[in-house]
Amino acid sequence: MTNDKKVTLYFVRHGETQYNVEKRMQGFCDSPLTERGIFQAKSVGKGLSDINFKAAYSSDSQRVLDTAKYAIGNQDIPLLIDPRLKEMNFGVLESLLEEEIFEEHGNILEKLFSFKNLDVAAPDGESYVQLFTRTTNAVRDIIKKHALDGGNVLIFSHGITIGNYILRITQSDQYSVHENCSVSVVSYINGQSKVEKIADTHYREEGSKYLMN
Repeated sequence: MTNDKKVTLYFVRHGETQYNVEKRMQGFCDSPLTERGIFQAKSVGKGLSDINFKAAYSSDSQRVLDTAKYAIGNQDIPLLIDPRLKEMNFGVLESLLEEEIFEEHGNILEKLFSFKNLDVAAPDGESYVQLFTRTTNAVRDIIKKHALDGGNVLIFSHGITIGNYILRITQSDQYSVHENCSVSVVSYINGQSKVEKIADTHYREEGSKYLMN
């Protein structure tokens, strides 16, 4: 046994983006937050504001960085960038509309989003195994950095990245859809993980009530 203290990670998906609205495939490519997405980011930040966070980490995608900055606001929480928290690389499918993908690649989306075959990947993209490996490496480094003192840590990332990570560590066969600015909570101590929340919208919803008053 080690003397590590409990580290609790709060995974937050980014706010709604222009490509989300247009239903374009958005992985490594990027698009700006919509006004709704900005409000979602501020809302989830307000909903989480009663929790003391030691640090925050973000994907290097601008939509996630912007979400993190809106969520953190004026709170004194250091924000660090980790490219390993980026969304899945969808290769040649990036930025295409669903109908364009179907026309050019048939039912590839059905195969890609079945979450059954870990080796499936879009052409020139990455597989779920590759995604999980880099996500896990990032998470392990974050835990290691905070294990001595313990505490709560924010991680701003992407829907598939967070969803795939939660799916694999719970060894579930049921994927949970992660809405924009939903929160998943996983605690770690002495190498053991405990999933406490999956794709929870409570923080966003409570924060939005406060901001609308």
